[in-house]
Amino acid sequence: MKLKLGILDQSPTIEGGSSLQALKNSIDLALFADKAGFHSVIYSEHHGVEAYGSSSPEILSAIILSKTERIKVGTGGIMMKNYSAYKIAEWAKMLESLYPERFVLGLGKAPGGLKDAVSALNNHRPVVLSSQETKLEEIIQYIKEEKGVYEELIAQPKGLTHLPEILWLGSGIQSAREAAQHGVGYSYADFMRNDQGTKSTETYLSEFDRNQYSPVPSLQVAVAVSVAEDLKSAQYNAYGMAYQFLQARHIQAPEALLPSETVEQRILGSEDEEEFFKILDHIITDTPGNISARLREKADEYGTDELIILCNMFKETDRIDTYKSIILANV
Repeated sequence: MKLKLGILDQSPTIEGGSSLQALKNSIDLALFADKAGFHSVIYSEHHGVEAYGSSSPEILSAIILSKTERIKVGTGGIMMKNYSAYKIAEWAKMLESLYPERFVLGLGKAPGGLKDAVSALNNHRPVVLSSQETKLEEIIQYIKEEKGVYEELIAQPKGLTHLPEILWLGSGIQSAREAAQHGVGYSYADFMRNDQGTKSTETYLSEFDRNQYSPVPSLQVAVAVSVAEDLKSAQYNAYGMAYQFLQARHIQAPEALLPSETVEQRILGSEDEEEFFKILDHIITDTPGNISARLREKADEYGTDELIILCNMFKETDRIDTYKSIILANV
């Protein structure tokens, strides 16, 4: 059976490149994905970070929905602490109205940027660290047009034929449990994996409440992948992505993607060398002939048929070739 394969696009920038080029690359990738047979393309949200070109996944989603025909398009995810539940519900309902059953509302609890970016997004006021689960409840109330905080308030447009799909993003058991209790989809970030990965997804599936937002659980697992004609090249092409993961682990704003040669010079002999290669080992690197079996193993590990693929490369041709190899192998 075929896997449902999606793309997690962070609109990566490269050293010496521009965010505008990164956004153009995202549009080209989505057009390819729509024709090639990918199930979905999801856009991340980052603020004040050199590494990523898109700060507004809702706007990018709207543009891509208007340019494609069949692929599901969405946010992965909106960083909820920076916005009101009411506004999120309004534009989610608008996109679902205009593109029925094609929009995916992915929601995340992370800040989406370092301290200054989060402060600026919140109009220089201290961030309210209230439960993001409460905000999810409020979003659902507005979407379903139920009475909530403001009894008579509606989120336009009203009277949707279909409710937008909701994905709760996370990498731990608490997020999995929240998604299950509210009956929404769960997207587990395997590329940020901790030791409780499969326990998180098992919790989601076993505790899913079919009487809430959706009657059927939807489990998606996000993995980092690099494919090339030989294994050494696949690993080498992933150096820039692995280095960004390393910087994020150290709570540093990731730089734009660096050439593999530059990363190699920085890493070899450094105090970060061992950690870097552990991160690299967790990226799925393989050849076109083997990648289908590797992805199937990952899907079986988590008990799902839906994977979303993250691939950030210094050379855009290497990124496209990875996605081409993956979709061609999925037969």
